[in-house]
Amino acid sequence: MRYSLVELAPVAPGGSKRDALDRALAAAEEAEHLGFHRFWFAEHHHVTGYAAQDPAALIAAAAQRTSRIRLGSGAVLLNHYSAFSVAERFLMLESLAPGRIDLGLGRSTATPLIDQALRRDRSSQPADDFPDQVHEIIGYLHARLPFHVTGRRPSCCGATCRQRARRRRR
Repeated sequence: MRYSLVELAPVAPGGSKRDALDRALAAAEEAEHLGFHRFWFAEHHHVTGYAAQDPAALIAAAAQRTSRIRLGSGAVLLNHYSAFSVAERFLMLESLAPGRIDLGLGRSTATPLIDQALRRDRSSQPADDFPDQVHEIIGYLHARLPFHVTGRRPSCCGATCRQRARRRRR
């Protein structure tokens, strides 16, 4: 069995965000020392009790302080970012720590004010396009341009992807 941790970077009463981030990075080092398989950083926006708003920044810092443990996001809240931006960040992280980066994807809402502030496109109503964004990221990560760029779906998307997944489960 492999063990993993998700770090929220809580701010202690009377403590600072800097202290919370230092503790989170020290926890990643300790997890590696104890033999944990992976260490993921959470993403929480505009919450005074947590210091982790950007998992990618924490992953980069932890990659400089560790050498073996897998590092990742638990999770990048995809409804607040473009698929291309997320793919580029994680490809860069993979370059910094080859073979040690995990990309966890999720979606979440906060308060209406925070959701509006984090929106990718404030000129239109928010769209629930999470599955499409996941397929876009897969395309970018595997050097295949997504449908909206090429006009044709990559072989990893849509029904083909679901059929492959079903075959693997059998």
